[in-house]
Amino acid sequence: MQEGRMRASYVVTDYFTTLLSVVLFSVARYYFVPTLPVRIGSLCGFFATPGVIRTLAIFPPFMLLIYYLTGYYVKVYNKSRIQEFVRTLVSSAIGAILFFLVVLLNDVLPRRTFNYEIILIMACILLVCVYAGRVILTTHYLYKQHRPGGGRQAVLITDDVVSAERIMHLCEVGRQHGISVAYIALTSHDEPHDMSVDNLPVVAFDDVPAICAGDDTCILLDAESLSRRNALDMLNRLFSLNKPVFVSPDTRIMLMGTVRYNEVMTDPLVDISSSELPDNTVAIKRFMDIVISGAAMIIAVPVMAVLGAIIRFQSPGPVIYSQERIGYRKMPFMIYKLRSMQVHSEPDGPRLSSEHDERITPIGRFIRKYRLDELPNLWNVFKGDMSIVGPRPERQYYIDQILRKAPHYTLIHQVRPGLTSWGMVRYGYASNVDAMVERLKYDMLYLHNMSLSLDLRILYHTVFTVMRGEGK
Repeated sequence: MQEGRMRASYVVTDYFTTLLSVVLFSVARYYFVPTLPVRIGSLCGFFATPGVIRTLAIFPPFMLLIYYLTGYYVKVYNKSRIQEFVRTLVSSAIGAILFFLVVLLNDVLPRRTFNYEIILIMACILLVCVYAGRVILTTHYLYKQHRPGGGRQAVLITDDVVSAERIMHLCEVGRQHGISVAYIALTSHDEPHDMSVDNLPVVAFDDVPAICAGDDTCILLDAESLSRRNALDMLNRLFSLNKPVFVSPDTRIMLMGTVRYNEVMTDPLVDISSSELPDNTVAIKRFMDIVISGAAMIIAVPVMAVLGAIIRFQSPGPVIYSQERIGYRKMPFMIYKLRSMQVHSEPDGPRLSSEHDERITPIGRFIRKYRLDELPNLWNVFKGDMSIVGPRPERQYYIDQILRKAPHYTLIHQVRPGLTSWGMVRYGYASNVDAMVERLKYDMLYLHNMSLSLDLRILYHTVFTVMRGEGK
């Protein structure tokens, strides 16, 4: 039961239930509006009209976008019935109002109250059809997740001195969330004191990557048995597995200083491999990334063409260069930039630039000052490697040095790296590792205060930073 397959099943179900709701509403509309039977003659003739055909073709995909923006497709495991109903209710109301404004506004109705009645009918039909499909699918998945042997398979990572009672408690918490512990992994090579719990196999921590190779696996981190620094170090190593990492809320407070949890009937279990943003904010943020980067790339193409010609004229080599950076959940990706330095500018290994760096070309100094060298980053944003706003991605070489001085740096891998960031606006480029650590405090502030309004404020100040030429 893969997450992607579950998400696709929700999308397909929503599409057909929305299509069904449009068909049912069209029938109700035909008999509700007195002029339609007189003017068209038959229900079949009404469905054959261009307006109804266009509505059946366009409205369901449009509603899928509305469902996505409510955050319904962000998380597919252990969906809350109350949240599911509320999101369906909100999206149905929005869809009914937009449907009326676009499709029904020009209908000739005998009295004004018909407008409100027809919106209510549309909203109720949409709510009943879509919610019924979602409840059936969610009930099916919840049954599969909570039955013995169903749901996600987890590796419980703990210290060797933890008690069997502690392990039993964590296993039970996992079961409440549809997670069954399949292995116990030790952070050391010592034999456990007492781990004879449900006959679970005990393995070394080095075996965790191989165990987590499956599509439906996750990690339970018993960071209560670890010191703060060791817990952060463990989290840094687990991020690269690209798997959800769950901890208890006490650990969450220890690592992040805050916790958001809205389940009432289960013991808390929080995924610290992702940000604390609400699902609808995550969806809207990603949608804005796609729209803004797509529109900006269209505008930036002629600018990059001119700059590319100047770059090639001033120095031999490619116009655009790529470099590996570390992104969301420590997944490496290739970042793209307009080349601002001479080719082979790092013969002795990674080296940060400075204000009077002799490797920078004349046009390179100009485009770095106005941050035009980062225009190709828009493609990274469009692909999903980056976001418009988020901590700037670094190379693994410098991440290793930062972690030795600031272990909490690993927490920025909870979100996609950004084209711009709070640290870039307030601090600018860093010329050494100490400066990177100093800039990190702004990235941590961003993690604790993430919101769409904060992103817009950072983007606003970025525009003026670029216009004033305050890049380096």
